Amino acid sequence: MRKTDVEIIPTLFNYIDFLVVTDKEGYIEYYKVFRSLGSRIVKDPVGLHILELHQHLDEETSTIMRVLKNKEPIINEKQYLNIFKERTVTVVSTTLPIKEGNEVIGAVDINRYIYKSIRDIENSKYEDITKKKNHVFTIDDILTKNDAMIKVKNRTLKAAQTNSPVMIYGETGTGKELIAQSIHNHSLRKDNPFIVQNCSAIPLTLGESTFFGTTRGSFTGAENKMGLFEMADGGTLVLDEINSMDINLQSKLLRTVENESFRRVGGKDLINVDVKLISILNEDIHSVLENNKMRRDLFYRLGVVLIHIPPLRERKEDIPLLVDSFINEYNFKMGKNIKGVSKDVMDLFMEYNWPGNVRELKHIIESAFNFAEGEIIDKEELPHHISTQKPTSNTININGKFSLTDAIEEHEIKYIKLALESSSTLNEAASLLKISRQTLKYKIDSLGIEIE
Repeated sequence: MRKTDVEIIPTLFNYIDFLVVTDKEGYIEYYKVFRSLGSRIVKDPVGLHILELHQHLDEETSTIMRVLKNKEPIINEKQYLNIFKERTVTVVSTTLPIKEGNEVIGAVDINRYIYKSIRDIENSKYEDITKKKNHVFTIDDILTKNDAMIKVKNRTLKAAQTNSPVMIYGETGTGKELIAQSIHNHSLRKDNPFIVQNCSAIPLTLGESTFFGTTRGSFTGAENKMGLFEMADGGTLVLDEINSMDINLQSKLLRTVENESFRRVGGKDLINVDVKLISILNEDIHSVLENNKMRRDLFYRLGVVLIHIPPLRERKEDIPLLVDSFINEYNFKMGKNIKGVSKDVMDLFMEYNWPGNVRELKHIIESAFNFAEGEIIDKEELPHHISTQKPTSNTININGKFSLTDAIEEHEIKYIKLALESSSTLNEAASLLKISRQTLKYKIDSLGIEIE
């Protein structure tokens, strides 16, 4: 293959980061980086064998060597490429055989770094449609030692095996979209469209056309245009911040979900669709329903499977895992070689309440990378509000109206209701709460909790 032929390949692919071309033996003939690696370890590996560049791979684990052997392409395989045993790059690889007649004379390896923004937002004045062209996150990307999060991962895998609607709820920054991507990528729909719509970004006047599309002539300037449901047909549609959707649009959404069909704005023909719906809430379910931010009938239809993501403050044993992961990520992005954080920093992290959850932790690590000079991130390199936080007080402010019994009862009611909403049976709810079914039934009766 001529070099000029190789150089036009990137125009055929979105998000290409680096490209490798080898001969039929696996020796590198062309190597091109299209996105910077920071301080680059590899300057020009042309002439090296691919297994010399990636010394941790062998003929069975290297996509290039497998393609040369089996003569079949490999599409979108996640790989951890360790370059000269010095830097690990996490990529998604597509490797294709180069053929001359029936003979394989080489391979083309197209790679995309896995550390990208998970959103690819179209530049549109009115729409915030996120089409995942490389939705690569799976359940293995969720790092945890926490029992509650392990149950979330198991629940996610089960939710992926059905077509039932899923509702994911939790505080901002807990990783709800990561769970949504994992559901899609572990389902039979994984090779079909995965579309995310932020409902808060839909103008009231364009809500119906955004979801259901338009028919030419239905109003001034209207063209034949697909809506989100048609775009996602056969795949997954994620409705982010659904609690911000206009209540009138919710009724039309409910009708579509119930009937699995709709008409475009101004259209006469009924369009049938097969879409798995995942909705995301960033508020407490009870608050959303009590404040009429979401129709109850729509909630019951979309919340068939409920997945609650616990906040970071309730799973602090995961902080060291997450810190190591983010350090590896920013070492790769910024070309640094930071080994970890000091004991003082880790103590501060374990003490902090993390109102912004995992997203806040990631941003703090990124901030520290901008100032770190040694191999260990120290307290002085953290943002001011973290480095100067006061230790948690062991005292509470109790006024004349405080009642410990009432406070305990309020928390019991809250968590029992959450467990009931997240479960299909009393046995399952009791298991979530780690109490017996009899104890749960007694508490439901004595606290006056209604089971819907």
